[in-house]
Amino acid sequence: MKAWQMEFENRLGAAHAPPVLDRDLLARMVRSIQGRSIPASSLSHWLKSALARKKLTLVQRGLYLNGFRTKPGTLADAAGWLRRDAVVSLNTVLGDAGVLNNPSRSVTALVPMDGGAPPPLGRKPTAAGELHFFGVPRRILEAGAAADRLQSDAGLEHVRATPEKALVDWLYLAASPRSHRTWPPRADVDISMLDERRLRRLAQAAGMKKILDAWLKRSD
Repeated sequence: MKAWQMEFENRLGAAHAPPVLDRDLLARMVRSIQGRSIPASSLSHWLKSALARKKLTLVQRGLYLNGFRTKPGTLADAAGWLRRDAVVSLNTVLGDAGVLNNPSRSVTALVPMDGGAPPPLGRKPTAAGELHFFGVPRRILEAGAAADRLQSDAGLEHVRATPEKALVDWLYLAASPRSHRTWPPRADVDISMLDERRLRRLAQAAGMKKILDAWLKRSD
């Protein structure tokens, strides 16, 4: 292995290294080591080797999960690379938190509908797994205080809703005539694991208080 490759892989293995990498970012990192660009063929050869060693995981052409790190990149980390301003939410968040007993195998995320041409929605198969993107108005995506709606775990490397926000998001989609999303199955949702005050603050901010109350009452 060449000296620049050893240094390159050491940098990719650092705790602060990006969890998701594209070809342009990789080329810039190599240039910072070499002081100059390397031929595209050299980078392609290194990529082929890294993929064969399972140090990188292909998401789609030119986009990879960084497996050099002790904590490898995940498909959820790639959501924001695939759809601008994506927020991981819904089944993924509730399942990872243990609130939802039957989580989805897909990574579920919301993207804002800002007017103009809508972003591509629906299922997005990738070489690393499937993502499912749902569109909501930005006022819903950003409803509530940031501390209530966004997780701030030190090890988190993508934008992710809190479990309470994930449930409000799900209720919004289920109530929307423009969505085919069904209601959260009460039997599979452990409400006791949620912060009720936060849940109600977020429902109020999103204009979903009556819908939340009706869902809880119907569930009882």
